[in-house]
Amino acid sequence: MKDPLLLSYTFEELMYEFQSMREHEKAALEKTEQEADKIEEAKVDEAQAWADKMEAEEENDPAKEANNIEWMKKQIALDKAAFGEDFGDDIGVDFNSPSKTEEEDD
Repeated sequence: MKDPLLLSYTFEELMYEFQSMREHEKAALEKTEQEADKIEEAKVDEAQAWADKMEAEEENDPAKEANNIEWMKKQIALDKAAFGEDFGDDIGVDFNSPSKTEEEDD
């Protein structure tokens, strides 16, 4: 039942071959895990970069840009000239709160 080829090996040689195979398997598994970790880190870095980009875009508020503020002031001046000096005074800053006239009606 014994393999005749193995009979030519000493016990030490067989143990060395066995241990060598186990070490190679461990190394291959560790390499695979390291590659998986690198892929996962790359995904996390990509997601963080995207989140940073989105935050940067949110910080660039178009309502705070000088040319937009100038345009808004011109539009308000045109509307006040067309509809009266009190045009737009009853609108809240957050646009979600009821206007002054609605509060007074209640």
